[in-house]
Amino acid sequence: MATTSTTTKTKTAPKRATTARKSASTGAKSPSKTTARRTRTTARNETRQAAAANTRAAKVTAAQGRNVAERAALVYVGSVLETRDRALALVTDLPGVRKLERRGTTARTKLERDVRKARTRLERELRGRRREAEKLVKSNRERVESLAGTAKERVSAIA
Repeated sequence: MATTSTTTKTKTAPKRATTARKSASTGAKSPSKTTARRTRTTARNETRQAAAANTRAAKVTAAQGRNVAERAALVYVGSVLETRDRALALVTDLPGVRKLERRGTTARTKLERDVRKARTRLERELRGRRREAEKLVKSNRERVESLAGTAKERVSAIA
């Protein structure tokens, strides 16, 4: 089926001025409600994504800070424990440590015993000297009292 078409020329309106063209192009149709809603939804989603990204970044930064602090604490504790272990190993590995410890204990015990003996000896000597001094005072008092009695008798005999 072949159709033949005839073309007829229609008269067109005269061309518009440039200002008219400009206003016609800038005065384009305003966006529809759907377009505005889609733009708002896109902006809201982008904002949510940015907020979620910021939240994730903050969490990662906090985790990194905790990790650094934890590692520093663990290094400190580990070095202290290592030092303690090495010191204990050094002390227990020395061959004569127990012998030296025994000698030290023996020397301390002997010193304590000598101190107790010296104290006992000093207290004994002090008691003896006190006893002698008390005897001397008692005998001197008796002599003075006897001399005083004799002197009284003589004075009364003279008077």
